[in-house]
Amino acid sequence: MKKITLIRHAKVKIDNDTKIDATALPQWIYDYDHATLDEESLAPKETIEAVKNADFVLTSKLQRTIETAHLLGLEIDEKNELFNEATVPAINIPFFKFQPVTWLTLIRIFLLFELTKKRSRIKESREEAKKASEHLFLLSSKYDNIVVVGHAGKNWLIRKELLKKGWRLEGKPSNRNWGATTLSLSH
Repeated sequence: MKKITLIRHAKVKIDNDTKIDATALPQWIYDYDHATLDEESLAPKETIEAVKNADFVLTSKLQRTIETAHLLGLEIDEKNELFNEATVPAINIPFFKFQPVTWLTLIRIFLLFELTKKRSRIKESREEAKKASEHLFLLSSKYDNIVVVGHAGKNWLIRKELLKKGWRLEGKPSNRNWGATTLSLSH
């Protein structure tokens, strides 16, 4: 049986509580992409167990996934930008202030339901996820147990693509920091 385990990176050390308007979100995303991992964020036993027998490890090219793989004691075989986080378009809403995570959730909902003119971003992310899932499918012809250390949004899109290709979920998926989602495919 072939397995692909999608792991979300460890928690990042950044202020998630200060409310900002949407015009400040691009700077917050930049800061998030360059922040260090929160040293108090520890991998749960389930995640450590899920990656224990990996025979191929892939990460995005963003530092937080690379550092997370190292904290899990994994040797990285490939760093690939197809697995970088799904892009979030800038929006100009200066009147309301929310926590950054709330803005990200709202924007992704707008994109998913095509309630914004910036539809090309979600299409681009879906295409990347499709290519990433095809890449994983090819890798699965050589490796039985693949681990991807990536990002919540992109992992979700990749999972959807793998399910379309006949992969099955093992247990419940997790998009939380350190969360593991395992999919399997019978030979």
